[in-house]
Amino acid sequence: MRERKIVGLMVVAALSGLLCAVGLGWTLYDYFGPASAEALDQAKPPAGAVPGASSTPTSPAAPASPSPGSGTATPPAASQKSGFHVAVIGDSLARGTGDPDGKGFAGYLLDDLKQRIPQGQGIVLDNFGVDGQTSAQLSTALQQQAPLQGKVAEADVIVVSIGANDLFRGGDTLRDLSAANIQSIESGYLGRLDGILKQLRQRNANAKIFLIGLYNPFIDFKDTTAVTTKIVRDWNYKAAEVAAQTTQTVLVPTFDLFQLKVQDYLARDLFHPNAAGYRLIGERVAALITW
Repeated sequence: MRERKIVGLMVVAALSGLLCAVGLGWTLYDYFGPASAEALDQAKPPAGAVPGASSTPTSPAAPASPSPGSGTATPPAASQKSGFHVAVIGDSLARGTGDPDGKGFAGYLLDDLKQRIPQGQGIVLDNFGVDGQTSAQLSTALQQQAPLQGKVAEADVIVVSIGANDLFRGGDTLRDLSAANIQSIESGYLGRLDGILKQLRQRNANAKIFLIGLYNPFIDFKDTTAVTTKIVRDWNYKAAEVAAQTTQTVLVPTFDLFQLKVQDYLARDLFHPNAAGYRLIGERVAALITW
């Protein structure tokens, strides 16, 4: 009885092996047969094709960005831009230091624009103000900081506040108001300012650029009022001349806003504007912006 079971199992195993061999034969024929060879020929890439390359047409490569000073405007990168974009860059005035509400002139500028912008159009304001920033530091930031470069490139308006730290140096300049010292400070600043405005124009060919002029926070210092007033006025005049060399760029005066009631518009540090002072600056800039 046991022998019959063994024989039966051997027969079943033999039949299973035969079926596997037949299946394997058909598989090999199907894989290496004429139809498969034809399909492989059709699938071969044309001569000179790069393995893995997509057959979908691609856009031409974007031109390399020019180096600073090349004089060629760099178009903004393609993006889904919507609304009206304002970029505020520069020092502590740009940031709003001294305003207890933290708005600064950028905040009041935004409030004003929201009331006047055409219906259905939004506003995007990006603030890159940095406490204590000098013209040299801003120039470096424009060369190295990609987020700042991107926002500058897509802006419709660029507001620049830079120069107060170059001139006043935290009040240290008051110790030496000699013509030679002021001229040295002024000369370096004007050269860097020209470079900054050229960088902005290279990255954005169409934006309007507003350079915030300086006011005199020391106008109540009776011993130096006449000297500091002349220094700030001359500084603003020469900065305006530099700004005029870049298209669609103007200096926005602030000296007159603070001249008669400077103490009413200064923060507790007697240097930065308070909320009322920032409001005056923001409204003046806003009045220059049109659609």
